[in-house]
Amino acid sequence: MKRFFGTKQKKSAGGAPDPTLDDVSGNMDKRMTELDTKINRLEKQILEIKKKMQRAKGAAKNALKQKALKLLKQKKQYESQRDRMYGQQMNIDNTKYATQSIQDNANMVKAMKGAATTLKQQMKDVNIDEVEDLQDEMMDLFDETNEINDILGEAWGMDDVDEDELEAELDGLDDELDDLDMAEDDVPSYMVSANAAANKTDLKNS
Repeated sequence: MKRFFGTKQKKSAGGAPDPTLDDVSGNMDKRMTELDTKINRLEKQILEIKKKMQRAKGAAKNALKQKALKLLKQKKQYESQRDRMYGQQMNIDNTKYATQSIQDNANMVKAMKGAATTLKQQMKDVNIDEVEDLQDEMMDLFDETNEINDILGEAWGMDDVDEDELEAELDGLDDELDDLDMAEDDVPSYMVSANAAANKTDLKNS
């Protein structure tokens, strides 16, 4: 795998290092660029000849046609070579991707092994029984705290009130409010707001 990434290349019989996939891919990119340049140049030449053929006649036109056909054939050959190289380039890219994926997977496994070793070492400092005891202790402390809060939250200095009497008084308020057409003066004094009581006093004095 190392030869693909250029970390440590073996040397061939001539002493030069073996080519990597990156080397091959770079060379193919250069060759395809050269072919594209040649194809574009031939297309321009063919178009120029076609323009001349529109003005030429007889033998001159036929000579231009033969020249255009020759250039067109050469262009087709270059295109065929370029298309084959595109296919080869795709195979190289797929191989590069596969080798890189293998390297990434190997690195991931190595990293996971290191993490597992670290976790095992850290777990040696943790006692499960101590953790459970600590949790029980914390729960007891929370229960005691809640109990103290309940005690401190009780109301002080209040007389006991009969619940039945409170309910009877509440029902009495409902009876007084049933008549919605009741005049304001008929509303019990404890139901009238301070402002309303003041207004009533002013009206009576006037």
